[in-house]
Amino acid sequence: MTWQRAQSGVERTCISREIFQSIIVGDFITYLLAPDLLPSNPLREWHGRVEQVNVEEVRVSLLDEGYIGLTEQVNWQEIISVSKGR
Repeated sequence: MTWQRAQSGVERTCISREIFQSIIVGDFITYLLAPDLLPSNPLREWHGRVEQVNVEEVRVSLLDEGYIGLTEQVNWQEIISVSKGR
């Protein structure tokens, strides 16, 4: 894993490019919102199931209570962990 310094000054981890390239539809990711979205809690971890993989980002279905069923684009640099789906 690599370290990335967010604009807010908070240290964040993100996955490597190599790990991102191994993501497939059905995998589960944990990610942080991008600093430019000005999240009220920049360290809140979000969870999603990968529905589509693109060159720099994935589209996920959110798994967090209150957000289940919504979809979101997540840049590879926002992803902090990946779990392989079945």
